[in-house]
Amino acid sequence: MLQLLFTFLDGAFRYDCATCGQACCRGKGIALDAGRELVPLLKRAPQLAPFLEPLAGGYVRLPDVTDGCWFLRSDGMCRYETEFGRDAKFTTCRLFPFNRVFRIGSLRVVDVNSVVCPIEDAHGSGRGVSHAELRSELAALSDSSLTQNTAELPVGARELRWQLLETSLLEQSAQHLQSPDYVQFAAQQESATRRQQGQPNSLVSQATDQLRALLDQWIELYGLRPDPAYAQATARSLTLLTPSLRFNALFRRSAFGYAQLCSQLPRQLLATWYLSTLAAQVHGKAPSLRAMTELHQAQTAQRGLLARLAEPATLRGPLTAPDVPDSVQRVMQMLQKQLGSTSSSHGLGAQLVTVAKDLPPAERALLVPLLLRAGEGLQFRS
Repeated sequence: MLQLLFTFLDGAFRYDCATCGQACCRGKGIALDAGRELVPLLKRAPQLAPFLEPLAGGYVRLPDVTDGCWFLRSDGMCRYETEFGRDAKFTTCRLFPFNRVFRIGSLRVVDVNSVVCPIEDAHGSGRGVSHAELRSELAALSDSSLTQNTAELPVGARELRWQLLETSLLEQSAQHLQSPDYVQFAAQQESATRRQQGQPNSLVSQATDQLRALLDQWIELYGLRPDPAYAQATARSLTLLTPSLRFNALFRRSAFGYAQLCSQLPRQLLATWYLSTLAAQVHGKAPSLRAMTELHQAQTAQRGLLARLAEPATLRGPLTAPDVPDSVQRVMQMLQKQLGSTSSSHGLGAQLVTVAKDLPPAERALLVPLLLRAGEGLQFRS
């Protein structure tokens, strides 16, 4: 029997299909299990046969043609389920939004689709979907090809006991749901990662000091301090999402090994929290779990650069910014001159803050994404 690993706390999330607008049932189509679901579908809805497309790997695709699933009722419920029973419901729909299921050796990982489904925080309420419920569903669907997708281990993951680290961080996340910000949980992740990798500097207090210094640098650069009320709300949401976001970062195709990916993640997640808190202050309310996932994905490069601002860097090649205000162009020229020298031991963030001190905050915020234009020309020396 396969061991299950959930990328979220027990009962952490709930969802409501009838009131969410059925984002997953509109324009997405359906992936069917050819072995389990194709023949019953052809018997129950033979008129759909012209639109079915068998694919490699045991799948069949059924596209939407009416801006909604063929079986989506006007009340937001599933006609296929109501007419033929839950056991007949297609695997991907039956498990959604917990339908990201992967095999890693003898382990089955169950992930939540938080970028599509507007899941809600249900931790501690007793209204969330439990691990026991999902175990029961997966047991009923054990031979489905849609629950047998393989995730490849990144280089070094097995040697560094990735499952032990990720499971321990999942368990520890419950202790940080009431934290005033995300710094402490990010420090917990950084410290645990260092211990797992056999590094001596593994104290949580030391990691906390380093991360607060990095956060202070972001605040100075952007000129925006997190509002305490929004800071706590976004920290709770991101803490709930963290095990899932970590899994997706570590197991996507990458040229980097597990050790390097793990080392970068805590600071990148801290950057997601900071940017999410700023978004809350602009919008007047904390981003939803779905919106926070989208922000995390959309700003991958920016959070990656923010996470490394404490490191010294050099710039090889020109850095052009003709499409920004003249004041920002002058600062970019100054920065290029500073970063062209290999003698400075100051971190990139300190240099950014120095050259940008006279810019208004709205223009300072452009510097990080503009630096991304340098691509491989921006090289860190840590």
